[in-house]
Amino acid sequence: MATARVTPENDAVITEIEIAAPPERVFEAITNREQAMQWGGNEQFEILRWEMDVRPGGKWDFVSKERSGKHPMGVDRFEHHGEFVEVDRPRLLVQTWYTNWHPVPGHRTVVRWELTPTETGTHLTVTHSGLATLGDTAQGYAQGWPGLVEQVKSFVEKSEA
Repeated sequence: MATARVTPENDAVITEIEIAAPPERVFEAITNREQAMQWGGNEQFEILRWEMDVRPGGKWDFVSKERSGKHPMGVDRFEHHGEFVEVDRPRLLVQTWYTNWHPVPGHRTVVRWELTPTETGTHLTVTHSGLATLGDTAQGYAQGWPGLVEQVKSFVEKSEA
């Protein structure tokens, strides 16, 4: 089960989960478009686009929408994009993160994926930082990131069998 905590200054959300698969397999699921399209959507959100050029300086973007047709946060589509700052396959992936639904859409945040090998697979830590000036955005991500990493875990562990 994933855990998430918001740092005291409300600047970062740190989400952690154990996955019963090696880091190489988890990294592949996170960065491979075809695999991400399988685990990225759920009952609530449909993934419309997911593109990644996984290399330092490479661009990434994905677009999703609410399946219910409701438009929370005043947008009909959730657009996310940025670039990869650091790629150390299969241990680390760092990317800038911009989205159209932030109170300040041009504000740069950073997502850091750390994959640590364990005796039973991988300890995944996702740290989303740069949130302090975005109101209660950190609280929203503290609700969202655990579900996303649970989807990665479920996908990877099912495909390992």
